[in-house]
Amino acid sequence: MKFRKAIYIIFFFVGLTLFTFSLMPFFRNFHEDTFWIMTIVSVALIIFCLFALFYKPKEKIKLNARYERKGTMLSRPEYDFLMKLREIAPDKYEVVPQVALINVIDKKTNTSYRNELFRVCDYCFVDRDTFAPLLLVELNDRSHLRADRQDRDAKVAAICADARLPLVTFWLDGDLSYPTVRRVVLKAILK
Repeated sequence: MKFRKAIYIIFFFVGLTLFTFSLMPFFRNFHEDTFWIMTIVSVALIIFCLFALFYKPKEKIKLNARYERKGTMLSRPEYDFLMKLREIAPDKYEVVPQVALINVIDKKTNTSYRNELFRVCDYCFVDRDTFAPLLLVELNDRSHLRADRQDRDAKVAAICADARLPLVTFWLDGDLSYPTVRRVVLKAILK
């Protein structure tokens, strides 16, 4: 890279020298027919060298892995549950799936990083007019019985409680009837 830059600098000064000579009266008188050619070539050489010296192409981002778009954001049970949640007072509430805590909760202390806010909740009820978050909803399957998932769920619940953002949890193998879900959701929102 340094060698290429040195070549451009040399050619820049060659072009500058040619341009300077082309403007001198004795050169014009001596080489009248080549004056314009030398001037044009020297200007082109100067412009090319300046461009080559100062142009910096964007670096391509190198990925260490391959990525592929998912077919859907939600599993079939999650989608069905979303449709059920959206039936609850659709004129008042919007239900947004897959919401990270960082989108609905601000950390007020600078004691550590905000990593804990990158946890994702399954659904968030927001006010239809203001999009203010009103309620987070989790739909758990059997994987939430594992110790690591229970720790994650406890941390999410503690963060939501501290932020005074209600959180309700439903289980896939529990009562997911519309009247039950509606009653639990509205009770939590209206607290």
